[in-house]
Amino acid sequence: MKFRVFVFILLITAVLGFSQDQDWFMGKPIRSITFTGLKNIASSELEAVMQPYYGRLLDEIIFWEIQGKLYALEYFDRIEPSITSANANQSEVIINFNVIERPVVGRINFSGNSGLRTRELSNVIHTRVNDFINQAKIRVDIEAIKNLYIEKGYPNIIVNAEESTARDGSVTVTFRITEQDRISISRIEFQGNSRFSTSTLRSQLSLKQKSLINDGAFQEAKLLADIDSIIMYYNDRGYIDAVVRDVTRSYEPDEKGINLILTFMIEEGSQFTFGGITFEGNVIFTTEQLSKLVTSKTGDILNASKLEMDLMNIADLYFENGYIFNSINRIPVRDSQNNILSVNVQIVERNRAYIENIIILGNEKTRTDVILREIPLEPGDVFSKTKVMNALRNLYNLQFFSMVIPDTLPGSTENLMDLVFTVEEQTTMDIQLGLSFSGNADGSFPISGLVEWTDRNLRGSGNELGVKLNSTIINSTTVAVNYVHNWLFGLPLSIGVDFSADFVTRVTPMANQSPWSSNDDPYGYPDGFSSYEEFNKEGKLPSSEYMMNYNQTYLSLGLSSGYRWDTFLGIVGVNGSLRLGLIHNKYEDIFRPFDTALRNGNNKWTWRNSIAVSGSLDRRDIYYDPSSGFYLNERLSLYGIFNGEFEHYFRSDTKAQYFLTLFDLPVFKNWNFKGILAFNAGFSLITKQPGRDLLIEESNKLAVDGMFNARGWQNEYGNKGLLLIDTWVELRFPLVRNILAFDLFFDMAGVESVQGSYFSNGNFPIENMRFSFGGGLRIVMPQFPIRLSIAKGFRIVNGNIMWKDGLLFHNDKRPTSGVDLVLSFVISY
Repeated sequence: MKFRVFVFILLITAVLGFSQDQDWFMGKPIRSITFTGLKNIASSELEAVMQPYYGRLLDEIIFWEIQGKLYALEYFDRIEPSITSANANQSEVIINFNVIERPVVGRINFSGNSGLRTRELSNVIHTRVNDFINQAKIRVDIEAIKNLYIEKGYPNIIVNAEESTARDGSVTVTFRITEQDRISISRIEFQGNSRFSTSTLRSQLSLKQKSLINDGAFQEAKLLADIDSIIMYYNDRGYIDAVVRDVTRSYEPDEKGINLILTFMIEEGSQFTFGGITFEGNVIFTTEQLSKLVTSKTGDILNASKLEMDLMNIADLYFENGYIFNSINRIPVRDSQNNILSVNVQIVERNRAYIENIIILGNEKTRTDVILREIPLEPGDVFSKTKVMNALRNLYNLQFFSMVIPDTLPGSTENLMDLVFTVEEQTTMDIQLGLSFSGNADGSFPISGLVEWTDRNLRGSGNELGVKLNSTIINSTTVAVNYVHNWLFGLPLSIGVDFSADFVTRVTPMANQSPWSSNDDPYGYPDGFSSYEEFNKEGKLPSSEYMMNYNQTYLSLGLSSGYRWDTFLGIVGVNGSLRLGLIHNKYEDIFRPFDTALRNGNNKWTWRNSIAVSGSLDRRDIYYDPSSGFYLNERLSLYGIFNGEFEHYFRSDTKAQYFLTLFDLPVFKNWNFKGILAFNAGFSLITKQPGRDLLIEESNKLAVDGMFNARGWQNEYGNKGLLLIDTWVELRFPLVRNILAFDLFFDMAGVESVQGSYFSNGNFPIENMRFSFGGGLRIVMPQFPIRLSIAKGFRIVNGNIMWKDGLLFHNDKRPTSGVDLVLSFVISY
């Protein structure tokens, strides 16, 4: 409060001084804003904040606004402004701020912490060395340390923070901790439980006895939650009168702290059966309609949770149709003599609720209209719970917000309401500097340097602009620029344009020796082999002495468009794209490549054009990290539009995915242990265009790459084909919501190179398939979509399992030992 008063007085003083002599600079454009007195802050950081004011006409409002933004950064204790002329004729002004920075944190110490390690404490605080001192942040850190100690069984923890100034002017922050005695649960007992065993009831508790794998830490909040868990366990089995009358505590101190014995005193009561639900006052929906929503069966043992869900379904039916002002009272009817519980639902029906206003709060960068267009409701519409949930899904899928909270408020009259969405924005501008790893095995160097800038919400418009440079320096460089404009003409219509330039040195098999052979011959083989059978046995990849280099330059311009409809089945999307490109392949004439397409286009600029259309049905909850729903997609692509192009072929890609949450168990206050089943089935097919021969560069054929399909089988990339089957099953365990997950997987993928009847005459036997299984970490952030997995591969030959050897943990005495480390990117559709 004192600081705010000081800032206000300082601003008033600055403005009064500013207004006393405003004859010459009032209304003049601001050329620049400079700073003196900076020590720990880079001027470039302030430049980004001040840049929007350059060129604007100086007045009192602008002057206040600039200083307000500077103080809001919480970098400075004092700011002293001055204004000078930028040139001799005083046509522009320069604003200079002489600043006195807040002291920075030089060191962070902890004292008195014998029960917890310093590293554990450092991980929960937000204050860091070289941060500017911030009292509010330190107070939050004190609470974070207390909460950590409470979780570890120190309920009487005392934490204080002290500050001392060093000779260099920095501040040392010391958190002084008084731990008191640690309380550990040595035993958990129950009294009064005759229906269920002690071990059964213990399994319902979040508090655990001290053991080799559990520290037995006691928390009061968990005890209260466990009492509710015990009662709910009884209620769901018909014991609706069950109560935990008391929880007694006894203590046994030892040298390590205090051992706690908890005893739950239980009164079970009688077991009840369900007698059914009756309805009163319902006119809008018939009793028959409401009764269909009740899944509890009359005469069954009463399940309180199931009954509660039935009653919620009844209320949701009214909510979904806009009747949110209804009064729905549940009157339990007990037959204590026969232990039967029935429910009488008394409904007072009122008029539908209409939306008067849709209000957006919390958006500073994103324009309000960008948010409103993702909400399938407008003022004047009848309220719909389903549409509100769809709005939540749409807003989260934008990846502009870390949190979206809907709320309803009364409107100006009885039947009107305001729908409020409070959002918390997250960064949408990504700058990546680092290394990327390609899945190609065509001779290009697999590690490349990456510089990429992307703004997925350009100036708050919801549009995307990106620039990327990816280069190995050794043999490949890609430069790309893309722009996507979403919601054209106020419709969910997107238009995209991109330009890319690829410069690659590749390797390809030679066919210099007679008899000459080509890859367009189904049983052709390159140099280094004496028969097709030998070529096929070696994975269709010659040794390096029979490989040749060629340089490829590809310039392309892409245009794309898409439209989506929000239907009761899910989001239906239709997309189309056109890519116009020129390709140039160059190799020395003393070589003859095995690839027919390369021979036909050597040292000539040739058109490479393509056109594609796709359709999809998406019912996933969040597309980039789904936990429920399904996704279907079909893409048809035509490569080579005009005669004389480098390639001519037709490609079809079919994909189906399904996601199901198997369990979602609360473990900590803000974290659940969740298991998600994910399934993918993919089918890709390359065929010739009607009336044309099949012409396709070998590197563009389908393959098991070992990174995105059949993980661990990277050595199969040289076995190109015209049909690819890609199936996987994953069991996903989110560790940090929308950031990090641990996955177990089983992959199955295979290719077939011979065009024709792929599944007849033995053309696609089980021997074509490559299998792998394993686990690893998956980062789902758009800024860093990386997956790191450990995989073990195998194939089936003549009905027997043939294990693949791996580079990691390989034992020369066991040829099939070892696993593979796989690094790949996370792809979202």
